[in-house]
Amino acid sequence: MIKLLSAVLLCLTQQAFADESVASQEEDWLEDNGLEWQLSIGAFYVDMALPELIGADNSPAPPTLRADIKLQYKNFYLVTYSGDFFGGSDLGYQFIQEEEWGLDFIYGSYQLAFTETGYFDTNDPVVKELEGIRDRDPDQSLGVAYYRTVGDYLAVAELVYDIFGDTNGWVFHVEATRNFELRNWDLWLNFGANYYSSNFNNYFYGVTEQERNDYLTPYEPGSGASAFVQAQLSYPIAEDWEFSAGLSFLAGSSEAKDSPLLESNYARVLFTGVKYVF
Repeated sequence: MIKLLSAVLLCLTQQAFADESVASQEEDWLEDNGLEWQLSIGAFYVDMALPELIGADNSPAPPTLRADIKLQYKNFYLVTYSGDFFGGSDLGYQFIQEEEWGLDFIYGSYQLAFTETGYFDTNDPVVKELEGIRDRDPDQSLGVAYYRTVGDYLAVAELVYDIFGDTNGWVFHVEATRNFELRNWDLWLNFGANYYSSNFNNYFYGVTEQERNDYLTPYEPGSGASAFVQAQLSYPIAEDWEFSAGLSFLAGSSEAKDSPLLESNYARVLFTGVKYVF
């Protein structure tokens, strides 16, 4: 999955807040071999802080209107989500589906891109501290996801390689998710970790001799890791309307924090709002 959560910077993943309150609808959706879809649109207050790029704007004001869509045709699926660090999407194929476990082929991105202007593709001037760096394009990773139920948890392990991107690296991602029903409230908990190969980490957080400036010196971080935890609370306020609130926190290992490109190796998101599920 794309996950985001992936990070740092992803320190940041790719995992995401789903629409838990419509879990039963999703099960029916996944069991159907035809074309199925589900759309939700909501208005949210979001407080986000990304790992701090030196000199850049790291606390954006994301759009408050957010939309998520799920599409499935036979064993192929596309899921987009906007409730985690960066939003994102999962594209996959359900290769094996058993009662308690399964295996998917997946495609996605596990790291957030950035350029001389920071994280966001804007017309803002070049950040002087980042002037001269090459663009860090998002990875385009392809791999497998193994998932199974473990007691009351759904556990997932993913191994992907950036086959279409420029990192020449791989990522190993694990997570566990559990839902709790508290009267009319649904509580969703998710936690996990990411391991990034040396090539992958060096691409995003390394500094080459050609990128040296008054603020950056050459650096090669090697492999790295990150860990994350997420929670979301949902409450149905009408037949198709739902209140949601949640938080995400992710911390990366010291290899990323020691990079001259970063001033912190953690990220957080707090949000609350309402959405309409079609």
